[in-house]
Amino acid sequence: MKIPFLLLAFLFAFTTAQSQTIDEALITGKWKVKKATALKNADKPETKELVTGFQKATYHFNADHSFTFETKSNTKMMEQLEKLFQNNKWIFDKKKKQIKVGLKKEGYSNITFIVSIKDKKIIFLIDDAQIEMVMKKH
Repeated sequence: MKIPFLLLAFLFAFTTAQSQTIDEALITGKWKVKKATALKNADKPETKELVTGFQKATYHFNADHSFTFETKSNTKMMEQLEKLFQNNKWIFDKKKKQIKVGLKKEGYSNITFIVSIKDKKIIFLIDDAQIEMVMKKH
């Protein structure tokens, strides 16, 4: 009786660990924001505008490493970001758990997302802006 139980426990632990792995396979796809929160300067108007704009956005991390950003926010700042992200690529640094978006010749420096899993939620933290987004893959 011990062996089947241990085998079952091992398989459960293994599948749980596998489901928590942050890698390119997890990142690749279309993402929407369930909730966005500013961790710094939350009361500033420009931060509120960014949070709202990122909240209304769709992020496409395509298998060919192209990146598409679309937002339903029509503020000047978000329109500028949409233009900035045109023809961008993404790379994933597995050690740092970072997605870097931009142009290769510029070191993918337009935006960096730090990816984590907390309480079974996938979190993208926009490094520069310190905006935390709870994400849902579509």
